[in-house]
This record gives sequence, C-alpha cells and structure tokens, in this order.
Amino acid sequence: MSPRTEPVVRIRCPPEEEARCRAALERAGYAADRSLTWVVVRDAAPDAVNEALAAGGAGVRVAVRERIGQLVGWLIDRQGKLEGRAVNVQALVRRVLEDGGLTARYAPRPLPELLEAATRTYEALMASGAAQVTWDRFVEAFCLEPAAPPAA
Repeated sequence: MSPRTEPVVRIRCPPEEEARCRAALERAGYAADRSLTWVVVRDAAPDAVNEALAAGGAGVRVAVRERIGQLVGWLIDRQGKLEGRAVNVQALVRRVLEDGGLTARYAPRPLPELLEAATRTYEALMASGAAQVTWDRFVEAFCLEPAAPPAA
C-alpha cells in the first residue's frame, strides 16, 4: 500500500526558516507555496514531506507530524493508564487534524474507539521501542473519513 496522499501538507515555518525549508523541499522534488502562516505542499504524503525536510536540514516539520508527536508523548507520559481519558485523546486528535487543515477530510473516531486506539498505539510503541506513529497509522487508528455526499 502506498502512503496516503493529502490535498495539502502544512508546515508552520517562521520567515527565517523559509528559505531552508523551501530548498529542502525543492531538492526532494516538492513545490512549496505560502498560504497565510503556512508553507504548504499540495497532493503529497505528510511523512514523505517530513522526511524531505529532515534530510534537507530544515529546522521545521510537517504540522501533523509535530502534533502526532505530542500525542505519542502524552501516551508515553500516561504509561498506558488511559481509563477515563478518551476526551483528552479526542482533543489531541482534533489538534492534529486542525493544524493539518484536514478537518473536512477526517473526523476523530467515537470516544470508545479513540480510547481503544490509544491503548493499542501505546502498547505498539512500548513493544517496538520506536516512538513514532506514521500518518497512515494515525488516520487508520484515530480517524473516520466522512461519507461522500450522495451524487446528484
């Protein structure tokens, strides 16, 4: 399965980092645009864009990767004790989607499913020793794709 492509990949990039960010993206074959406070890459896989930034020496990262990192840190800090914390997981998932500009494309799963996904994710993190959750894994575990409107 190929990585999930998103219509927009946002990067929060202060002006002093923009040249390095754009250069890293261009070397990897990505075209970047400025959209308000974001540098954006269109129709790309967030993890691939993030890897291009890191490989190119940019000090910034893809917005959804930063927020997923916060979710991972939160799960590790709780040491798997997530009973009664589904609303916290929901808030963290919403932040990932909001910062990524993807709230029209995805929604958080219902609370019980979020809690189950968080528990499974924590267990997988501990078993693997790798504190990373890919974009595809995040969407699969924590998000629903709203049904397309019926054809007219």
